[in-house]
Amino acid sequence: MNTQIFTQEVVNLHTHSYYCGHGFGEVEEYAQQALEQKLQVLGFSEHCPVPDDRWARTRMPNASLSPYSEDCLAVRDKYEGKLVVLRGFECDYLKQYHSYFTDYILGEMDCDYLLFGVHDLSLDKDEEYSMFWNKLGKKDLFTYTDQYLQAMQSGLFVFGAHPDVFAYNYRTWDKEAEACSKAIIECAVSCNVALEINANGMRKKKIETESGNRYAYPIFNFWDLAAKSQVKIICNSDAHKPEYVNDKYAECKEFADSCNITFASFQIARKATGGYNLSVV
Repeated sequence: MNTQIFTQEVVNLHTHSYYCGHGFGEVEEYAQQALEQKLQVLGFSEHCPVPDDRWARTRMPNASLSPYSEDCLAVRDKYEGKLVVLRGFECDYLKQYHSYFTDYILGEMDCDYLLFGVHDLSLDKDEEYSMFWNKLGKKDLFTYTDQYLQAMQSGLFVFGAHPDVFAYNYRTWDKEAEACSKAIIECAVSCNVALEINANGMRKKKIETESGNRYAYPIFNFWDLAAKSQVKIICNSDAHKPEYVNDKYAECKEFADSCNITFASFQIARKATGGYNLSVV
């Protein structure tokens, strides 16, 4: 089994093409941009649909699973030797989908990796309460944290996306925000799940607070706590356009340096099936 180690500056594992419904560009356009922007590893991570079409407004339809997978595999073959192309999914985790992710997405489809993010706080299939579209209160913050912990404890995911995304619509750093942040970080360490500094929040309009303007996310308070722990920390572009594939790495690195964070690296091993095993080291 061929195993390689890659450092953060040549890796992006959070990529969305037009398949996700709110991204732009073909899969191959992202691969072309990845090479132009000096990447060696590009992971595609479309928002994973689930059988009952929950979150349908912001996920690819189930009918797109096969075409997306085929596109990724075709681009993998085309760029063999130039770019490692990984086929993954970004998932929202609820326990009722656990076997679907294990048996079908990881099993039958043999995808290379899963990441997760909490985007929606509603447990009712017919009602969405988006982290991005609604102001959040303390109760919402606790719900978010519980869902984030459950995902990490599932054992399915290589890393958690934008763990501090709650700050987009919960704009006070108070004792509740600190407690929830500590719970996420401690659980990530315990479950050996890496946490992601997400560059997409750097593209959004800055947020005015009593202590000055800040990114929508990442936020210094969260990552300052993370830096004092043993959690593995990575960064990703969360690209929704080809030109965004690695455009914010320098800014992410500067932010990480301000928090005294050293990025983890990635171990990638080729499987007998032709796919890859991915781990953060």
